[in-house]
Amino acid sequence: MVALCGIVQAQRHIEFQWHGVYVTGDMSYGMNINRTPDEFDVIGDTLSCFMPSVTAGFSFRKEAAVGLGFTYVADPTGAYRQMPLFVELRSHFTRARITPYTVIQSGYTLPLGASSEATPVSSTIEEGGLYLGLEVGARYAITRHMAVAGHVGYRFLQMNHVHRRDIEGTSLVSPPVVLHVLTAGATFYFSN
Repeated sequence: MVALCGIVQAQRHIEFQWHGVYVTGDMSYGMNINRTPDEFDVIGDTLSCFMPSVTAGFSFRKEAAVGLGFTYVADPTGAYRQMPLFVELRSHFTRARITPYTVIQSGYTLPLGASSEATPVSSTIEEGGLYLGLEVGARYAITRHMAVAGHVGYRFLQMNHVHRRDIEGTSLVSPPVVLHVLTAGATFYFSN
């Protein structure tokens, strides 16, 4: 009985590996919040999508980790398919089993040659742009080297040159497209 109590007590105080190499796999759901009147003709009623991402990095200490990663973003019409590449700064506030954390990401979006022909106006991303991400959440350590987390966040995606054509094939003037995306998701952590 005493041994069982000792095992239960030890499980409550798992300290997640806070230094060394880490890898995260994330699945977020995002929704664009800055719709403009002409967007209806370009991308339909909604711009919401799942955004899987992978990050690998190094934790110097619990408050400081740096990583490199990528995300895949594609709306249902296929008009805005792109891959942001980013540098990430990650901070966990405690070494406890459950800890709050923040993430800041900065990078560049690479267009993936996507175009939309399903609407009266076709769109093709020809040049990517700035990518910024902010995230807050809580991580739960399953073991010393594996954890899960839930988070909410914001992502800013810019496309510097989007080529648009109407049904007759006439080119339309297109300023840079900016997306402000609210996200919620789950992350899986692995560390050495």
